[in-house]
Amino acid sequence: LEERDFGPPPEQLSFDDQVWIEEQHARRRAAIWWALAAMLLLVVLGAHAAYVFRSELAARVPGLKPQLLRLCEHLRCTVMPPQRPQLVAIEASDLQFVDSTRPALIQLTATLRNHAGYDVGYPALDLVLTNNLEHTLARRIFLPSEYLARGRDPVTGIAANAEFTVRLELDTGELNPAGYRLNLLAAP
Repeated sequence: LEERDFGPPPEQLSFDDQVWIEEQHARRRAAIWWALAAMLLLVVLGAHAAYVFRSELAARVPGLKPQLLRLCEHLRCTVMPPQRPQLVAIEASDLQFVDSTRPALIQLTATLRNHAGYDVGYPALDLVLTNNLEHTLARRIFLPSEYLARGRDPVTGIAANAEFTVRLELDTGELNPAGYRLNLLAAP
């Protein structure tokens, strides 16, 4: 075996040198523990960010969606498509009387298109009924669970670059609306 020189044996070092060496060892151990703690905190921060932004991650990185869904099964959370009403356009809308003998019954029909390259959540519909002078008679916000057809799951959202049609039958009572305004809002 080859002999190596590791310096003088500890008993030949001065007291100050021994203290200095011990301080260096203590600093190295402390630095290692701080590095491990920092790495652990980064992992926890990354996991928390993935939990908070799980819907956005699933929409933007579709390959992560299955893992996020499995994770949410254990954490009892959901992965909803992100709310982006500014990326959904009202392509067409119409308000018509359903039955001429019952003028209080009207039907709102609207075609909505998702212009995003990823799935987005169904928006809330903000319907304002107006009179002949464009003054507001009534306003109501319809959530996706209220306007989606039976069997359509609000969790799925609107597919990328897809469109769908909404039909709402309303009883306006004595309001007798002459017009309407329709806007899209982020659904809670």
